[in-house]
Amino acid sequence: MIKNLNELHNLFFNEWKLPFIQLEKENLISKPNSILLNYVKNFGAVIEKNNNQDHFEISQNSTELELTNFIVENSGNWNIAVNKKTDNLYSNEHWLYTENDFSDFKKLNFGIEECLISFSLQEVYFEYCENNIKPNSKLNLKPLWIDKRYSSNEKTHSFYYDSENKALKFSHSDNSFKKIAFIR
Repeated sequence: MIKNLNELHNLFFNEWKLPFIQLEKENLISKPNSILLNYVKNFGAVIEKNNNQDHFEISQNSTELELTNFIVENSGNWNIAVNKKTDNLYSNEHWLYTENDFSDFKKLNFGIEECLISFSLQEVYFEYCENNIKPNSKLNLKPLWIDKRYSSNEKTHSFYYDSENKALKFSHSDNSFKKIAFIR
């Protein structure tokens, strides 16, 4: 199981040999947001932005909370943001299910590292799950990142991994994804 961004970085760039994509607008991230700044400089946006996936996009937030948006839902319906003076996370995802306004951001009660790992694994899964690669043997999926949070305070994200076949399975509390992503 991975425990932190360094271990995820090792998996992505040393084991899976994923490409590093330089991110723009790093100047919008303040030094107090050291985990996010480190992610931008050393992790990149492993998956390029497309319309089918949430994506990493740093932008100025228009609220009074001094927030910087850094994750955008694939249809632009919600954002995840970080406070410029702290590493506190905020999301406006809840407006989809309540009568709140789109600009109403709610504080998330977990750390930015958990969010970034869940986001990164989710995006890699969706990038590679459409390929038609079949494993040479039966998959031996082991826990990689279990019962973690992403855009809400609910523990929704779990990932399982078979290192021999470079196979990644995503299990969401609201969805049971049947496809397996083969990282090639």
